[in-house]
Amino acid sequence: MDSFILALFSDTDKLRPSTLYQILIGKRTSSVLSYAFFYDRLGLFQALPQLNEREYQQTIADLIQQGMLSRDSDGLLLKRTAANYEQSREMLLHHTDYFRYGRTTEEAWRFVRLLVQAAAYQEVTNQYIPVENTPLYTEPVRRLIHQYPEIKKITHRELSAVFAQLPAEVADFLAGTLSGPDLLGQAFFQLLPESVQGKPWDNLYVGAAIHQFLALVEKESQMVLFQGLSPFLNRNLNQSMLESRALFLQGASVEQIMEKRRIKRGTVNDHLIEWALLDPTFPYQRFDTSLLNKLPETSWKNSYQELQELLTTDFLTIRLLQIAQKRGIRC
Repeated sequence: MDSFILALFSDTDKLRPSTLYQILIGKRTSSVLSYAFFYDRLGLFQALPQLNEREYQQTIADLIQQGMLSRDSDGLLLKRTAANYEQSREMLLHHTDYFRYGRTTEEAWRFVRLLVQAAAYQEVTNQYIPVENTPLYTEPVRRLIHQYPEIKKITHRELSAVFAQLPAEVADFLAGTLSGPDLLGQAFFQLLPESVQGKPWDNLYVGAAIHQFLALVEKESQMVLFQGLSPFLNRNLNQSMLESRALFLQGASVEQIMEKRRIKRGTVNDHLIEWALLDPTFPYQRFDTSLLNKLPETSWKNSYQELQELLTTDFLTIRLLQIAQKRGIRC
């Protein structure tokens, strides 16, 4: 746990340990999500929903006592690193995306395993033991096979294209779980590198591998793989947020969304902020983007009161402009 906690922190930005804990367990508020986004920890949202708070706080206290972390009123700062720090940090901050894929990470890969197996046995035999036998997986696979008679060639082509874009270590790790007529896939725990066999690195390593795969598939909407995975990917999204997004895209204002859906302003604000955090193409032009030029650099380090006095606009506009600033969007 020590190496994991250290990898969460930075030697440049002071981070609040209480908010990091809320990120890890998945406390879904716009303030927690925004903080995670501004400090590049959004991919870890709900990465460890069962994390024990007392154990987490005790680990931090021990690391402070050992001189690995320093604390002041603004938060914690990394002072010394542990072995494999850079490799661990790279995986946590750049390859995991539990915010986008966390709810169905395992389900999505179980679907892929069954699809690959069924495709591989096509025109060979239908007498085999499937890796999955529940309708959640068997029904979408059956539909794809019926819709695409050449599913064997298609799956091979698409998987090869995706795996070619992954780091070799990740591609080999995922491919090792796939089965066919001449190959029996292994379980993830049998394939884990020795360096990540302890908790919580084992689950994080698996998650990071699958998330990288899903991110590449999601960029290729014409793929059959994307078609099959879409229901699993969509279940990760906040369905209430999607309803508010649909109305906003139809031209509805915040007030009209409140009235039509009979929800509070704060809820609509949360929905629009979550949408902006997920989607780089969020329509910022619906707000006063000229105010972007007035935002101080790294404006998320300023208090809301300071920004409100500077911009004289509402909370939602300020938060969305901060997200745009973090993304490097200019007016």
